This record gives sequence, C-alpha cells and structure tokens, in this order.
Amino acid sequence: MSHFGRSLVRLVFVIVSAGAMVAAALVGVAYSTGRLVHDTATATEVRLPDLVTAAQVPSVIYAANGSVMATLRSALNRQPVALDQISPVLIDAVLDTEDHSFWLHGGMDVESVVRAMLADVNAGSVVQGGSTIAEQLVKGLYLTDQKTISRKVREAVLAERLEDKYSKAQILDAYLNFVYLGNGAYGVQAAAKEYFDKGADRIDVAQAALLAGLIQAPSGYDPITNPLGARERRSEVLSRMVLYKSITPAQAVIANETPLPTVVHDAPGISYTINGYYVDQVVNELLANPALGATSEERVSALFAGGLKIYTNDVPSLQAYAQDVSVRDIPSSLSDVVSAFAVLDPRTGNVEALVGGPHPGTDQFDDATQGQRQPGSGFKLFTLIAALEMGYNVYDSVLATSPCAVLFPGVPEANGYNLNRLMNNDPGDPNGVVSIVEATALSINCAFLRLAHQVGLSKVINVAHSMGLTDLTLNPMNPSLVIGSEAVKPLEMAAAYATVADGGIYHSPRFVSRVVDDTGNVIYNGEGPGRRVFSAQVAAEALVALRAVVQYGTGTAAALSNADVAGKTGTTENSVDAWFNGITPTVASSVWLGDPKGEVPMYVNGVEVYGADYPTQIWHDVMQYVLAHSSYIAFPTPDTYDLPPVKYIYSASLEEDDLLSHDGVGATACVWDGELVPCATTTTTTTVPPGPRRAPTQAGGIAPTSPSPTSPVHTPAATPVVTTP
Repeated sequence: MSHFGRSLVRLVFVIVSAGAMVAAALVGVAYSTGRLVHDTATATEVRLPDLVTAAQVPSVIYAANGSVMATLRSALNRQPVALDQISPVLIDAVLDTEDHSFWLHGGMDVESVVRAMLADVNAGSVVQGGSTIAEQLVKGLYLTDQKTISRKVREAVLAERLEDKYSKAQILDAYLNFVYLGNGAYGVQAAAKEYFDKGADRIDVAQAALLAGLIQAPSGYDPITNPLGARERRSEVLSRMVLYKSITPAQAVIANETPLPTVVHDAPGISYTINGYYVDQVVNELLANPALGATSEERVSALFAGGLKIYTNDVPSLQAYAQDVSVRDIPSSLSDVVSAFAVLDPRTGNVEALVGGPHPGTDQFDDATQGQRQPGSGFKLFTLIAALEMGYNVYDSVLATSPCAVLFPGVPEANGYNLNRLMNNDPGDPNGVVSIVEATALSINCAFLRLAHQVGLSKVINVAHSMGLTDLTLNPMNPSLVIGSEAVKPLEMAAAYATVADGGIYHSPRFVSRVVDDTGNVIYNGEGPGRRVFSAQVAAEALVALRAVVQYGTGTAAALSNADVAGKTGTTENSVDAWFNGITPTVASSVWLGDPKGEVPMYVNGVEVYGADYPTQIWHDVMQYVLAHSSYIAFPTPDTYDLPPVKYIYSASLEEDDLLSHDGVGATACVWDGELVPCATTTTTTTVPPGPRRAPTQAGGIAPTSPSPTSPVHTPAATPVVTTP
C-alpha cells in the first residue's frame, strides 16, 4: 500500500473514532460517518496543480540618470524567493507558531485534528485549529474559506496527497511565498519589504515574530493600524519560540522591547519619489501600449505586478530647475496664476521635463498635458506653414491694415468678420502692407486673417493636425481660430513648434525610453524615426519668420547668447492666457500662464500680462539653464535657389471679402518682390496664385522683379507703409 493509501486509511480511522467518541454531538452536527467517508473519497479526485507561486512584483520607473522616480504596485504584491533566501529565524517563527511538528508528521497532524474536532463539536459545524502547513496551503490554493467539517476533511485528504507528491522543503517554500501577511503583501519577501524595507534574508528575531504573528489575522494584528494588538501577538509568538528553544529568553526580552514599524514601504498604487506629473504620463503611455499586453487587464497586470524596469527621458536636474522657475518667475501678486510646460528634444520628441503646475505629486490635474486653453497668436504658426507649403514666399507681402472684417469662403457671415465684429491689430502695429516675416514678428492679426483667407481654413486645420494637435473639433467654420480662439494643450503646442526645429519632422512627445521585463528583455523601445510633415525648405523659411519674433518682434526677451532662438508669443483677449512657444535646434518648449480655475484676466500693477512678459521669461531662464555649457547652435537657412518669386498676396475674392475695402484708398507705397514701389490708383481683379519655386538671378538673394502689366497692383489704405528693421 502507498504512503498516501496508508494516510487515507489513517484519516478515515481517525474520523470514525472521533465519531464514536462524540456520537451524540455528531448527530447535532447532522453529519454521518458515511458522509465524512464520502467527502474523503471525493477529495482524492481533485487534481493537484504544480506548486508554482506566480510572482506579483512591483515595477520601478527610473529617470534618465538611473535614479528611481516611482514604484508601481498592485494590491497583490508577491515576490517569491527560494527557501535558502529566507532568514532561518523567520522560518523558525512561522513553524513554531503555525506547525511546530511540520518536519515530523504527514499532511495532517492526527492529534491536532482530534483535539480540534472535540473542542468544536459543541459549536455546530464550525471547525477551528489543527491545520498543518500543508493543510493551510491547500486551503488557500484549492478550497474555499468555508469552515465546515466537510471542508476540513477534504483539506486533510488534499494535504496528504500534497505531502505524497512534494518534499517537505518544497511545501514549506510554497507556503512561505504564498501566505498573506497584510497590506497587499503575499509571502515573506514582499512582507519584509512592506514593513521593514529589507529582504526576507535579513529579518531579525523581533521582525520574524511580528511577521509570523500576522498569519493568523493580518488586519487584526496590523502594526500600523493596531499597534497594541500587534505587540501582544508578537509577544505570544516570542513565547512559543522560547518554548521550542528557537530563541533564548533574553532574546525574547530584547525583541519585545523593539519598536514596531510605523509606515508601510510598499503600499499598493504609485509611490512617487519625484515629479508626479511625469510619472502619471509614463503610466498613461504604457497603459495604452500593446507591448505590455493585448488587453487593458494584461497591461495593468504587467505594469503594476510584472516587475518591469521602466526607463524614462526625465532629466532630474532640469526637472527640479524648471519646477522652481515656473513658480519663481511669476509675480506674487498673481497668486492664483500658474505656469505649465514641457521641455523636449525636437530631434527625438523626448520629454526631458514636465511642469504640470506648482505641486507635482499632489495635484491630480496636469495643465501641461490635460489643460486646454486658447493659444492666442501662437496658433498663427499653422497658417504660416500652410501658406509656405502652398508656395507662398516668407517675404511675400500682405495688407495689414486694421481694423479688418474678412469673410471666408463657405463660412456663414454670422461666423465671420463683418462691420459689426471687427478685428484689430495691437496698438502700435503697422498698417498698410507688410511682409509675412514682419506680420509674424509683430503678430499682426489682420495680416494673418487675410493670409488665411487665401490659404483656406481647412488647410490650416489639416496642418495643425499633422503637427500633433489631437483636438478633432477644430472648426473650419470659425475664422477666429487663425488667431488662436480654439483651445490647445501646452505639450502638443511644444511638439508642433519642435517640428519646425527638426526640419519638418514631427515626433510624438515621448516619456518612456525603454521597458525591460523581469528576465532582462527589452519589450518596448520608445525611440522612433518621427514622421515628415513638410519639407526642410519650408521649415527653414518658417524659421526666418519665427526668428524675427525674437530678433526684433514680440519675443525679444527669449534671446540667448549661445543659440538661435525662434518662436511665437500668444495672448488671448483680456490677458486670460499668455504663452511663449520657443525653439532652439536642440530644445523646445511652450510655456502657458493662466489661472487653471477659469478665464481670469491677468494684471500686474494695473498692466495687462502678455505672452512677451512672464511666459517668455520662464522660457528664457529654463533654456539658459539647459544650454549653459553649449557652444553656439544655429538653425539652417533656406535654400535661396528654391524660393518662389516674392509677390503681393492678393486676389479678387480677397478684395471682395474684405468688407472694409481698404483697397484703392490712397497710400503712397506698396511692397512688390521685396521692394517698395508706387501703388496704382486702381485695382485689378486678376488672381495670381503662388508662383513656382525658381532660382534667383542673383546669388545669395531674391531675384529682383518688377510688376508686369498683367500683375495685380494693390492700393492699400491711406496710412503709408511702415517698415521694420
């Protein structure tokens, strides 16, 4: 007869004997010996799976320099270790408390079973005590928590079968890695880190007694929530360890005087070390990444319990400096105003710092990635790129005269600009005719509205989407979007401007560099080639206009001594939002300033706040820190042989749709092919589209041309042309 067969016979004998001794009581319990034998037999049919305890290991997020940013833990934290990696005193504490005779008996301890049955027989069907390590293991692996004699019988049978199949060491190893010890920790390794921030191999006497005591009631003896109960239970365990000579009485005295842990080191969820804004973006990016699993459940499991090593692009020194500047550069009188921005590498899209507000790790809302506010004139970038793609020259001229009321083809008049809804340039901006460069540098609204009329609102929106704006509700029936009435996110604006810095290649903002699984394999590499949106030539032409913003326009405060800077300021009506979108060849950022609670006008000492003020200052200070040790970095210049002819931007439809009809009212000069020429006294209805790109007739410059008899000659308003250096 096999060992298991002999054990089964012994179990039945014990049950029958117990039934004879307490026959009357068993009648009250309503169980017959026959039923118990039936339970014994059916338990032999349960398939025993392999004793493999699946790991549930926290994942760790690292900054670019290797420092830990956060730890991600599930509510089930299990970190299996081998038996020889567990402190011997911890093993003794568990066995002395739960099953002192573990190495001597089989799957069940007959003496304990009989004692427990006799003690509980008067309590109906409830059974307590008498469970061996093997029985506790099979109860957790294969059975329910229902406390009945039937379950107790099945538990004993399965324990005997377990002992027949596995060695004592294998069973003990599985148990120590399986048992629940509170606060989401399963197994002694996870619990050791949870309560003591150390491995199970380094546990001392006092710590071992505390952990062993938790097995009976993890929440009841929780040292954090019930220190008195935990201390009493630890003392009981120490007494048993003295009884079984695992420790001396003197050791027990010392252990009893040891302070209990007061904090949990590995609580479920996200434990932030630095910059919660950045960590949250890493988590969001990976929860949507199929590399971690096909379903959302698989990705959550991998991220919070897969033991992943997640390496990010966060630069801690830059992050700390940017966070400090974001608060320091805002006047104290703007008490409710915050700034938000991301700093990224335009060549890769790598996000090196993220400021979502003044309180990383505590604020749940991230204004840099979740906030949507009107960008003001920063949105003019998309009209500029659209025009250059259509063949316009950055030196083309356009009427800037204010006020303007321009109807757009296909847009109902109620949506467009009419005589009752005029658009004005900022005070001091030039009227008459200006180049696209000047219109960009000085942020002239009416010039860009007329340019957008020629380009088309749908084209402007398509360009914005191609450069990373994800809002699909941009309205082609809303002409005011040209000057920034549609809300955007700072992170997306930074990536859009970075596209220009990288020669027309768009890179999605990337927070994660790579992800390594628990076996050391790279399962995700965050680097990507980017996507070309427009040509390097168009990008270089756009840079001419955007650099002018910093050279002599609204963004002069952004200038750096060791790098070309290009960008665009933006301010919304009543100074509710203020922006600076800036790029260098190696760094890009869009800084937003405003009240996150709503559209609140910003004033300092009675003066309106503009994008050229504090947002530009924040941008400048952060970039100066980033590039402190860099030699001069320059943007590429346009290929002059690939520039189209310079022209005056005009069409019959524009003249018809410009309701104020500034044409033919008497200024003294117009810009034509980059030169100042007399304006005609009449206009023509001939439409001249953007010309083809051609080589200039003079090396290094634009070919001089003169108006031809058939070319449109536009007579601007009575205000003479204002030229800007």
